[in-house]
Order: sequence, then C-alpha cells, then structure tokens
Amino acid sequence: MIVFDSMTIDKPYAGMLQRAGLSSVAEVLYREGDQLAAWSRTTDVIRCDPEGDATSVYVKRYHYPRWRHRFKAMFRGTLFRRSRARSEYHALRLMRRLGIQAVRPVAFGERRILFFVRSCFLITESVPDAMPLSAFIQKFGAHRGTPRSIEIRREILVSLARQVRHMHDAGFVHRDLFWRNVLIRCLPGDRFEFYFLDASVGRWIRMRRRRDDSIVADLAAMGAAAPHFCSKADQLRFLLEYLGVKTLDPENRAWLRRVQTQSDLLRPNELERLRRGRVFSEPQAETLAVDQAT
Repeated sequence: MIVFDSMTIDKPYAGMLQRAGLSSVAEVLYREGDQLAAWSRTTDVIRCDPEGDATSVYVKRYHYPRWRHRFKAMFRGTLFRRSRARSEYHALRLMRRLGIQAVRPVAFGERRILFFVRSCFLITESVPDAMPLSAFIQKFGAHRGTPRSIEIRREILVSLARQVRHMHDAGFVHRDLFWRNVLIRCLPGDRFEFYFLDASVGRWIRMRRRRDDSIVADLAAMGAAAPHFCSKADQLRFLLEYLGVKTLDPENRAWLRRVQTQSDLLRPNELERLRRGRVFSEPQAETLAVDQAT
C-alpha cells in the first residue's frame, strides 16, 4: 500500500516542534501527549508541553481507519482537495489576518493512502489560562445568584457579543459557533476575552444572502444551549449588544425568530455533546468558575 505523508509548519515554530518531537507526521500521529483534552472513536485532542519551552500546543487528530470512513471523507472534498485539518489551518490563518481573535495555527499534516486521507492533524498554540466557554458557563451557573456573578455574566455576554459581531463585520462566518468552540480567558478587572477555534468549515463570504444565512446559523449555534444556562434577559442582552440596538424592531424580531428556530433544532444534540465533554473539562472549569464568582 502506497502511503504519502506531508506536513506544513509555521516557520517560527519549527525549532520548538523539533525539540518537542512533533516535526514529522509519524511523530505527531504516534504521540501520546501530556494530557488528553478530547476523544471520540475517530478524533482525539492532546496537549503537549515541550520541555524547556514556555509555549504549550494542542494536537487535534482526525482518523479514517476504515475504507467507509475514507470514502465518506472523499465525498466531502478530501480526495484531491483539503483535508479537514488543512481547511482549519487556513481558516484560522485567514481569521487572524482579518483581525479576528482566533487560536494560532502552528502546523498541519496529512497521511494519505493513494489519494485517500488516512489521518490528518492540526497543531495550535495554547492560550494560557483559557478554557472552553461551554465548560466555564456550566460551572459558573452554579454561582449565578451572587451580585458579583451577575456583573461578571453581563460583562461576558457584552464582550462575547462584540467579538462575534466583529467577526461577522469582517465578512467571516464560523459555521460551527458552539460554546465548545470558543475559549474564554479572564483578564484583570473582571474583564474577559475570547478566542475562536474549530473553524474548519468557516468561510469568508462576500455574497450578501449567503452571508445573512450563515450569520443566522452562527447565532443559532451560539444560542443552542443558552436556555439551559442563561436567563431570557441574559440572552436578550447578548442579542441587543450584537445588533447594536436598545430595543428590537419588527425586522429584528423576524430575524430573531429565524435564529431561535434553528437553535431549537440544534439543542438536543448540543446538550448531549456538552454532557459527554464534561469528563475532560470539569476540573479546570471548577477552579476558574469558583475563583471568578466568589
């Protein structure tokens, strides 16, 4: 069986990846990592802390172990075009060029059997002291009744709405904008910043109609789990800040109904994803959420 390996590394990180033993496709695919951050039957995410380097990296690997997986990926465009890892690498680079706060892609690689993707991976730079928004919100909700937690929640919603609006104003749509694909980091003075990740299907869209539909999809994904962890007032505050208005006019209300309809369809699956993901995020979420709410 003919196997082809290829790997692209951002030049400033070449030395660090070599010291970390992550400079070839084989090294990355067989690396066990220092911490397992996520896992499923065909994907996993590990954190690697290279000795002697201040920067940690996350390695996300996609595997297509059976031919049925490879054929399925082929019909999604991986045969002669980009793998999922390659697509996300370029999407994240585009986001950063547009001034959107996304995690920094370090490298990507592919292993192909003939022209079929067998495995691929993306390496990204870690964001110090950041964690998935989904994990933070789930734990933070346990402390939502205190006066300080109310102020913090409002600051989170306002900051996030502005950052999502900035992304859309730049013409980029994420198309997978669930809480689990947003990192939150606490700043001094009860302020917060956010980093986007998992943007393999993201696009820079110029056509107005397609952009409108994709924006609705982004907001629907963001609101999929919101009713279980945020009040209606919280959700309205986010939308008003995103739209830059004080009240909703009839046109905005019609747009909001489109968002809510799509959110309702996404909600069952997303809540199940959040439930399964708790095993990887609960310890870190517990510490950060309690520190911020007390």
